[in-house]
Amino acid sequence: MAARLTANAIAAVNGGDLDLKPVVQVLDLKRIAQPQERYGAMVSDGSAAQQALLAVKFNEAAKSGAVRSGSVVQLLEYVCSTVKNQRIIVILDMKIIIRDCETIGNHKLHPEFASETLDLSSSRNFGNSRVQSLVPAAKLVSSSAMNSGNKVQNFNVQSFYRPPSNYKSYGAIMKNEAPARVIPIAALNPYQGRWTIKARVTAKGDIRRYNNAKGDGKVFSFDLLDSDGGEIRATCFNAVVDRFYEAVEVGKIYLLSKGSLKPAQKNFNHLNNQWEIFLEATTTLECCPDEDSSIPTQHFNFRQIIDIENAENNSIIDIIGIVESINPSVTILRKNGMETQRRILNLKDVSGRSVELTLWGDFCNREGRQLQEKLDSGLFPALAVKAGKVSDFSGKSVGTISSTQLFIDPDLPETYVLREWFDGGGKDAASHSISKDMMPGLALNDSRKTVSQIKDEGLGRGNKPDWVTVKATISFIKTDNFCYTACPLLIGDRPCNKKVTRLASGNWCCDRCSKEFEECDYRYLLQVQVQDHTGVTWVTAFQESGEEIIGCSAKELYQLKHQEHDDKKFGDIIRRCLFEQYLFRLKIKEEHYGEEQQVKITVVKADKVNPSMESKYLLDLIGKLCT
Repeated sequence: MAARLTANAIAAVNGGDLDLKPVVQVLDLKRIAQPQERYGAMVSDGSAAQQALLAVKFNEAAKSGAVRSGSVVQLLEYVCSTVKNQRIIVILDMKIIIRDCETIGNHKLHPEFASETLDLSSSRNFGNSRVQSLVPAAKLVSSSAMNSGNKVQNFNVQSFYRPPSNYKSYGAIMKNEAPARVIPIAALNPYQGRWTIKARVTAKGDIRRYNNAKGDGKVFSFDLLDSDGGEIRATCFNAVVDRFYEAVEVGKIYLLSKGSLKPAQKNFNHLNNQWEIFLEATTTLECCPDEDSSIPTQHFNFRQIIDIENAENNSIIDIIGIVESINPSVTILRKNGMETQRRILNLKDVSGRSVELTLWGDFCNREGRQLQEKLDSGLFPALAVKAGKVSDFSGKSVGTISSTQLFIDPDLPETYVLREWFDGGGKDAASHSISKDMMPGLALNDSRKTVSQIKDEGLGRGNKPDWVTVKATISFIKTDNFCYTACPLLIGDRPCNKKVTRLASGNWCCDRCSKEFEECDYRYLLQVQVQDHTGVTWVTAFQESGEEIIGCSAKELYQLKHQEHDDKKFGDIIRRCLFEQYLFRLKIKEEHYGEEQQVKITVVKADKVNPSMESKYLLDLIGKLCT
């Protein structure tokens, strides 16, 4: 089958013509040795050849031989980039016209191509994928036979481009006056000259002030999402902040061009893009008046709660679940002396797991209050969390950060799946928390034990703690030292919680934080005796599990006893807790106290026995014994 290549296509593509859709021949195709597989090629228009890189979606075609050395293809979508002063064609989309063909043309390298070889040795982002290593061009084409009198020639990429005579009327001045072509966010890279993206603003940060060696400054960022699902962060500094801060609105669509791309600062940027746009004085940001339904309002990459067990500490994730419960907001003193609000809620999903979500700052009184009102009305809302931060302090949990977004009952397919599951039985289904000392690797079903089995089976005496569930009744609570004075300062996103001492001035002092403060926190340290039909044992309940047992905060109980001296009300609260039956989730571990070894039993969670769920458990157990 005869094929006609597009004359002067290589020169035209290098000159910035992105609408030509030229027909070219693949002279050589090589797999690039790197962690993420990519294919590089040498393409020719019959008279000139140039290095090219295929998008990842063509890997299978290259492996199967659908495209090979000799194939004739039409370039449908492409970007011509300069890499280290050398040009490369990134092929985003193409059509295979002829699978195998004799070499077409004489293939004389254009005299204006430089003799340098292309060497991409660092991580770059071309098209829809990341390129981490490219072999030099000479190596890539070493097996390429450019048939000119049966002579083999190696073609190298030009270090710069000057238009040949038939393109000189379209020089640099005219090219810069033409409007830049809208490209996908995924195709952005620092080696493009001119580009425009069309994207929706999905998040906008506040203006932050900073001070460094260069002086004072200010900065703000906003996140962009396009119709292909590509995301990228745009950042403005100083005078550029004044120009764009009021113009940027969440939810609106913009055409953005003439910004510089730099590596994303992953400590602050959670988006799945290795680049970040820095807006400059020459940047143009044009709001699109018409809504474009092809661009979603938000992009999520949801993970089930069960997956958080193996997530790395400080990683950023998206989750969605049903809100089971929410605690009141409490005031926390940061290490810098500033106060902030904290509110903890519990999410569960179809994976059979639940997790603590900690709301900080404005989230407590904004979304936190809305969730509280829904729960008080008997509703269990769905909550989608965009960019939550994983913490492995005392088990796995998720917390909000400045870039986190919360969506209550969002209009998403995942919401309807959750709602159908929850209303169809998920509400009463047992879920196991991965928070509060629940260690990764814990079995899906906690081991149910009796009190006597803790001692008889030597639980807690191994190298790792044992985690069990015991159904038992509270028979006694020590009330002489039921709490301790704790440091309320934050270390990262968690309170210090170390014991503090009272100074002569009346202030409190934390040795760990080396700070003084007027008010301390009060945290439970309950010593509780529990028993079942097999025996009696002592357990220790700290803050959260103490609140579950007592029903109020340690500070409230402390004030009742030591400040208001209301012994009757204090006694009523304690007596109300006695002879209540709980499902205690226990952590059992042998610890050293001086020269002695003692088994310590800690209450991780205390749930009052739900008769319906307990009956179901017992019936299931009977069924297993009968089979």
